[in-house]
Amino acid sequence: MKGMLDFLRADPRLAFYGLFVALGSSFGQTFFISQFGGEIRAEFGLTDGEFGTIYGLGTLLSAAVIVYTGGIVDRVDLRRWTFCLIIACSIACLAMGFVAGPISLFFAIFLLRQTGQGLMSHTMGHSLGRYSWVGRGKAIAFGSYGFPLGESLFPILAVAVIAAFGWRHAWFGLSAGYLILVLPLALLLLRGHDTRYERYKRETAEEDGAALAPAESRRYPTAPLSPDPQRPPRPSRQWRRREVIRDPRFYLVLPGMMAPSFIVTGLLLHGVRIAELKGWSHELWASSIVAYAVGSIPAGLVMGAFVDKNGAARGLVLFLPPLVVSCLILALSDHPFSAPIMMGFMGVSSGLVAVLSIALWVESYGTKYLGEIKALMTAILVFASAAAPPILGWMFDWGWSVAAVSIFCAGYAAIGCGLSLLAGRRYDLRTQNS
Repeated sequence: MKGMLDFLRADPRLAFYGLFVALGSSFGQTFFISQFGGEIRAEFGLTDGEFGTIYGLGTLLSAAVIVYTGGIVDRVDLRRWTFCLIIACSIACLAMGFVAGPISLFFAIFLLRQTGQGLMSHTMGHSLGRYSWVGRGKAIAFGSYGFPLGESLFPILAVAVIAAFGWRHAWFGLSAGYLILVLPLALLLLRGHDTRYERYKRETAEEDGAALAPAESRRYPTAPLSPDPQRPPRPSRQWRRREVIRDPRFYLVLPGMMAPSFIVTGLLLHGVRIAELKGWSHELWASSIVAYAVGSIPAGLVMGAFVDKNGAARGLVLFLPPLVVSCLILALSDHPFSAPIMMGFMGVSSGLVAVLSIALWVESYGTKYLGEIKALMTAILVFASAAAPPILGWMFDWGWSVAAVSIFCAGYAAIGCGLSLLAGRRYDLRTQNS
């Protein structure tokens, strides 16, 4: 428990800022937008495939744009960035409430995915990955708890609000909530950021002194290991995005990192249809998402402690097996109780990767250009989440059963698991120095 609380004692405002930003990303996440899928399809006469295609195209555009917008946080004061981002989130919710047809739906989904799912999530990882100096893995895990907190609260709330006020008024209310509640609290948590940023600049300047590494270490440069074997290693230079995309290790780990975004987004967006085909109620599916949140919370904590002790690379073998199990449960069982069990295993995988991915980039590539590097990875993950809705939607339109779609997803996760096992050895800086 002492180790768990170290980072909270060191910078509690930053820790809760990360948690709050992750929670604020909920309204651009698939688990929330999917609760409106039935009403949107009915109002505009869309099939599963058509709705999935619109959703995927909006998400795909978000993936293309975030490569550029995500890097801005490296160069802008975090307080100014947060102010502008939350205003943009409010505008996105307002646009969703005024949707009048498929074209405006596409642009509204793009704004929600860009601001909420993309940049708010990106900001959580960037702020905690860059500015946490004590127990970075646990700090990222703590901030990531904002995701399951939103997953446990908002799906059921969305169903209730839609039933009481209609789906459009739900989005109008969210737009006001961003301005009245989210914006003031986020800025309050960033009070005193000047001191934090000055410390970051001093630390970065010291690390830049190691940039001229010996020639033999230029391929995968790492700093010499601390005498403390429990301390995770650090790169001896700060990588730029253009260097990362030339690193063969990056492409080996990529399919596995993309698997949770693809599978979770696809299954959650078409959750209402899955529930119908399984004979489950909409309320059962929405309430089962709580199990997703419950599974992700301890998983993130365990992975955070693991990363701080062993380094991120050694965790690459751990995060996909629960996702394989989740897909197999969905394929093989129609019992209503299988829904929360499946969601729980899916949540474990998501909780593990939420911590692992950020820690891996920090450990392997440094913090100075973390914004542009993480923006690249965020874009790739958003692309994966963009591909899933149309692919799975058209599968359902073509008559694929839930079992067949789930087996397809399990196979992809299993392939990603094998590649992640190979990538772990190549990213393991401890092994390279042994």
